[in-house]
Amino acid sequence: MTKKALEQELGKLLDIFITGNPGQVRNAKKEIEKLCHKERKVFHKSTYIVFKYLPGFDQIKKVENQAAFASGLSLFFLSLGDEYFDTLADFTLKLLQHPSGTVREAIRKTADWLFVSLTSRACPFVYPKGKKLTEKQKRIQEEAEYQYINLVHNVELLIDQYDDGSESVQYIQDMKPSINKSLQLYWSRLTESRCYQRILEKTRPLPAEIAIRRREIEGELKDLLQRARSGYDLYDIKDSIFNEDGNDCISDIIAMFDTGQGGIEIQNILETVNDAWNYFPHKILNGLSPAEKVLESQQLEQHRQKMRTTVN
Repeated sequence: MTKKALEQELGKLLDIFITGNPGQVRNAKKEIEKLCHKERKVFHKSTYIVFKYLPGFDQIKKVENQAAFASGLSLFFLSLGDEYFDTLADFTLKLLQHPSGTVREAIRKTADWLFVSLTSRACPFVYPKGKKLTEKQKRIQEEAEYQYINLVHNVELLIDQYDDGSESVQYIQDMKPSINKSLQLYWSRLTESRCYQRILEKTRPLPAEIAIRRREIEGELKDLLQRARSGYDLYDIKDSIFNEDGNDCISDIIAMFDTGQGGIEIQNILETVNDAWNYFPHKILNGLSPAEKVLESQQLEQHRQKMRTTVN
């Protein structure tokens, strides 16, 4: 199939999302999937037609068709996510603020392809392990890291805008349906990944004393894991600490060493895990460690004392 013919076919299917009934919409999604698999190369070149439709989203008359349109964009996001990330991210944030929860959920699931785009570019798979990136790959990685941090920041700004303080639940899933909940769920998806944690560690300045101690703890943990012949690695521990929710997280980490092998004293494990807890980043602390928060408080207090001395 030629590019022009495929574009025309995709245009017809997109039109069905905008005006069709549920049965027609389901069939249109199936047809797009068939075209993607059958005409893969031409399909990718033809997906640009979607940009003719995005500006007219607000003119779609029925909410169910707006949701169908948002849901039907998955393969378009997959095809265009790398090259047109910013445009699709802006469209996603717009629809995450839609009054209809159905529309918000549709775009949140579709936008998962942006998450795939970010992680694959910001934390590319390299083989063999340790192989250096090419200059082109480094440029792509730097751009993706910036896009990742910027997207998370923009979502956080929207959360601040819509969070009126009325929700007192512990978990996002327990929140009542709202724009704030949809934003929180999307934020959680973006920030729960190991890739995001690595970007924060890479891009955020770290006080020398904390950086040195963190490297020491990493070495101690690797040694303990090896001696215990554990099936877990350092990044499993970092992930648990970064995404901790306060529910027996430390106990879960200690259990990673409980293999019945190695003859390691439990006191050594407890002390090292406690150090890791204090020096490794936590998502609930905006990617900082408790040690960094303490240092921030000390520096702030020193600044206040200096200001009081200057005034006096």
